[in-house]
Amino acid sequence: MKRTSFPSHAIHSAPRLVLGIAATAACFALSLSAVRRAAASARPVYGGTLRVQMREHLTALDPRVWPTDPAEQAAAQRLMPLVFDRLVQFDDRGEPQPALAVSWQHDAQSLNWQFRLRDGVKFSDGTALTPDNAAASLQQTLGKDFQVRALPGTVQIQAARSAPDLLVELAAGPHFIFLAPLDNSLTGTGAFRVLTWPAAGATPVVSLGANDECWAGRPFVDKIELTMGVDPQQQANAVSFGEADVVELSASQVRREQQRGVRTVSSEPATLLALEFDTSRPAANDQNLRAAVSLAIDRAAIANVVLQRQAAVAAGFLPQWLSGYESLLRAAPDLARAKELLSAQAPGEVPRSTSLALVYDSSDADARAVAERVAFNLREVGLAVQVFSQASAAGRASDLRLVRIPLRAPDPAVTLAALLTGFGESVPADLETSESRFAAERAAIESFRVIPLVHETESYGLGPHVRNWMTPLWGGWRLEEVSLSAAEPAAGAARNQ
Repeated sequence: MKRTSFPSHAIHSAPRLVLGIAATAACFALSLSAVRRAAASARPVYGGTLRVQMREHLTALDPRVWPTDPAEQAAAQRLMPLVFDRLVQFDDRGEPQPALAVSWQHDAQSLNWQFRLRDGVKFSDGTALTPDNAAASLQQTLGKDFQVRALPGTVQIQAARSAPDLLVELAAGPHFIFLAPLDNSLTGTGAFRVLTWPAAGATPVVSLGANDECWAGRPFVDKIELTMGVDPQQQANAVSFGEADVVELSASQVRREQQRGVRTVSSEPATLLALEFDTSRPAANDQNLRAAVSLAIDRAAIANVVLQRQAAVAAGFLPQWLSGYESLLRAAPDLARAKELLSAQAPGEVPRSTSLALVYDSSDADARAVAERVAFNLREVGLAVQVFSQASAAGRASDLRLVRIPLRAPDPAVTLAALLTGFGESVPADLETSESRFAAERAAIESFRVIPLVHETESYGLGPHVRNWMTPLWGGWRLEEVSLSAAEPAAGAARNQ
């Protein structure tokens, strides 16, 4: 028998080869195990309490008492959908999709709409959703311009005039479906139910519990503890020190919190910061002065320096991602032209005032810094500006004020109409095309009664255990989709359908 001889280096290298293969296999097994563990940790689990803080303090969770203040409206838009549902809701692209209504139809004039209700839906107290209680809710929130009737399996909405944007209207604002028992404690069909609501003068903490029978599926967390009326800096500290899971962040706080190791998320630029002139003041009647103010402002410095790149220059009322044409509008500063406008004066004309009073909201974390930057720019062209907070300006006349207005809905026509109406500008009958919206915006902007400054993002700080956070383009919460990595699965909890 012939013996096979191996070179000595082969004899010595063979064990190493075997060991290398074994080590590689072991490493692969460990890597695969790590991947499986990571996947398991990322998989949503049920249970736990989500601790949330917000700046605004709502006095009621009632769609019939819709706030008039823009900041409070934005807070209501975040909080109320946790408890109440609408007939339709926005998807990730901002398109209306079925919610409590599974289908709809309307006539050619968009006057008569019919919505077929989803079968088997119950309010959190066990009461069945019916056309009668749905119609009763909508009649109270839609108002006298609409007649709402209950028909078998459907709700009919008759508009006083053509309502082509009714779906967008129903997917935003106060148009929730609710049940009002004799004790007037409202009940909804949403993912959560109200466990406790703070009494007047009590600590403003709201407790929401999971609605196990929610038609859209049980939320992941068992409970939400929401503290209202929390100062922005206190919120930032709370998430940094592990005392809160979700907090609101002002634009100037985002970078600082990132440096502190806090995970942050932001929407697209979805809040308009603008200057609004008081039309009862002499300065508001001087278009040259208003135009000079617009030309003097360095919007890029406000967006990039004051607001720490958490904003975009606003040439118009609607941001570029929503309008598609904002980049065609002018927003660059022109100090020379501003000075020319201020020096121009017709023969016999009374010299214009060179002193302005600018008021800002003292509860707004970044408003003072923005107002001071505006004042600095205006002084560069010869306008003396005094900056006051609303609290200190009580009883004092102001020429212009800094306003913050969140976008109403991810629909350009509806949002532009709401902005024009709020600013006292005329609203064209047709805003359905980008051309008509561009013309309406340009006409309003060129009057300089309202001067857009920047569009700011909506930002949040998240605790380390928060998972599955989804930020819509236009901002807001989807807390029913959030889970906590440290939570134990709730016993007997059914998974989302």
